[in-house]
Amino acid sequence: MPPPSRQIISPDKLEEAILAKVLSKKFRKLKADDATLELCKKAIHYAVANKKPVKFNSLFGGNKLWRFDEAPEPDWAELFNFIYSARWMKSIAGVYEYGAEFEYHSQDVAVMRLNNLTRSETEQYSLVFRELLDWFQKFLPENVYITYKRQIDKYADMAEYDKEIDETKAATLAKNGGKFPELDEAQRAATELNVRLKPGQDDDPQWREKVEWEHQALFETPTLLPYLEDETMIPTCPTFYEGLVVTGSTKYSLAKFWAGVGALRPNGGDFEDLVLTPKQLEGADFDWEDVDLGIGGGEF
Repeated sequence: MPPPSRQIISPDKLEEAILAKVLSKKFRKLKADDATLELCKKAIHYAVANKKPVKFNSLFGGNKLWRFDEAPEPDWAELFNFIYSARWMKSIAGVYEYGAEFEYHSQDVAVMRLNNLTRSETEQYSLVFRELLDWFQKFLPENVYITYKRQIDKYADMAEYDKEIDETKAATLAKNGGKFPELDEAQRAATELNVRLKPGQDDDPQWREKVEWEHQALFETPTLLPYLEDETMIPTCPTFYEGLVVTGSTKYSLAKFWAGVGALRPNGGDFEDLVLTPKQLEGADFDWEDVDLGIGGGEF
């Protein structure tokens, strides 16, 4: 597909123009804090100085929430998010000749331990996610890139990850004076939603705190920490996370696509693409229908 028509920007205004596209309200759900703003500026400056695409990343669970009938495979939510991310990258390519790249970074190796998922479940999700993305690639304009990485590929086997996370957990616990994290209501609810309890796991009154302890340690592992500290990429998240650009999963949904399901809401003669959380799905009035989305070709 040809590149998007590009607005010619003078070199002294280029980084400012790119930043305006990065923080456009079309794709940003919440105001960026000062730390996030500085990260964006650094990544944009690096890209322009080195004539590279502006790069974004999104760390995500690498699984479909096990509570859904669709699990363990992706559904419409993943496709809707591909389209949403590609439109964002296309807007940047409209002012910057080297375009933009959005990288999905799967934390599948972590969710197996955190949420008690099987390797076969995460592998099936990854297989279908990659197939869907490979199909989607042919519709991307030039200089718009959507890529996918898996954290599990950084380890020769699960034993390597187990050793790394256990050592990091011990270090973080010591740093915290031997105390487990204190959870607020939102963290407790998220833990209870995501974890598929093993028999007897909830006999331990601190099981939630222990899961969150491992969750927090994950981000300080020697493998993941350098990735998180890479200032050449703009970090994003579909829901609020401090220091990240908060995007939502679609124009209409402030939800995580892997922990939600895709749905269409009629709006006049058109449809609006939604990603519904489990709570939203519980209260939604919906029907199953065969719908032609018109995504067989052309631009998005």
